[in-house]
Amino acid sequence: MPELISAISELLWPLIALMAIFVFRRAIWRVLRTAEKRELEFEIGGQRLTMHQLNDQQNDMIQDLQRQLSLLSKQLEERDRVGAPAEAPVPVPALPEAPEIAGNGDGRHEAEVELPPVHSPAGPEPLAVLWVAEKPEAHAILAEQLRDNGVRVTMTTTNDAALAELSQRQYRLIVEDMGRKENGRWRPDAGLALLRELRDLGVDTPVIVYSSQQAQQQYGEQARQLGAVGTTSSAYEMFQNLQSFDLL
Repeated sequence: MPELISAISELLWPLIALMAIFVFRRAIWRVLRTAEKRELEFEIGGQRLTMHQLNDQQNDMIQDLQRQLSLLSKQLEERDRVGAPAEAPVPVPALPEAPEIAGNGDGRHEAEVELPPVHSPAGPEPLAVLWVAEKPEAHAILAEQLRDNGVRVTMTTTNDAALAELSQRQYRLIVEDMGRKENGRWRPDAGLALLRELRDLGVDTPVIVYSSQQAQQQYGEQARQLGAVGTTSSAYEMFQNLQSFDLL
């Protein structure tokens, strides 16, 4: 008799489990579907990124490095063909009064680009960067590198928010996108508007425009005329620029 009860109980548990799965099959299916769609999230540079967004940023940086290496290789090949002696690399200065800004917006370097004078802010210069971006998460990796180096990074999304920050704190550098939403309306030249306001207010904090290659081609020259010390669409050049300000 005990053996019969034991055998029946052993058969009942699988049947109960199958019954539970059948009864709650729809709820279980919804949970599985949700888990399939849900992506892991990470906090990087003060921004929450999905694995997909993180991979996109890393891929963009890798592609940019490949472009820079390709350009360097072509320059070296051209130099070898003409027989010119190779020049020794020039070390990046610690923090020049007028930093040498890398790039002209398309990953190429111009010779003897005339830049507006850069005046250091009064008082001790803080290790701080104000970043004005339509999508702050798109710059999370560079922001994380700055923070790891002890730099205070403040992300804002509008010109008004950026001006409010500048009225409260000092910043060594301003980095901005060109196109952003302002007052609920998309402005492809929002970066130019901020440069004009900074000039009118007498704010001399250096500004670098870091945005797409298309925006650089369309608005880069105007940005430099309005006082931007540099414009680029290259993550590699942006890294160099941050180094020239002794931030990395």
